[in-house]
Amino acid sequence: MYYGSAAHAEQVTFGRHPAVHDALQWLTFAHLPEPLQRYSRPFYGAACEVIEAVLTDSPELTTSLTTIIKAKDAAVRAGIRHDTGRAGSVPRPQEVVEPPTLSEHRAVVDPTRSDGHGGRRL
Repeated sequence: MYYGSAAHAEQVTFGRHPAVHDALQWLTFAHLPEPLQRYSRPFYGAACEVIEAVLTDSPELTTSLTTIIKAKDAAVRAGIRHDTGRAGSVPRPQEVVEPPTLSEHRAVVDPTRSDGHGGRRL
């Protein structure tokens, strides 16, 4: 199991609230091109440390993980600008090795709902 992979995130968040699980999945980096991994890796590590230190799932824990996700996104964008000299996307790799997976508690479309939202938790 590779540090920063979806499988590693599954192990770290086993038995935790679905929001904790999903947050760490957003921070996995093993599927990213190598140049972007160096910008994302520290945030995955920080999130793992918080999850392992704070054993009580709470709205505050989820908020802290969401803040780490936002910081990671900004750092990756800053890294792209640093590497390329411009803002914008980078070329996609030919093959994605191990993309993150959604939690089994993901929202699904329910066409029978009449409230217009069509989503429910499994």
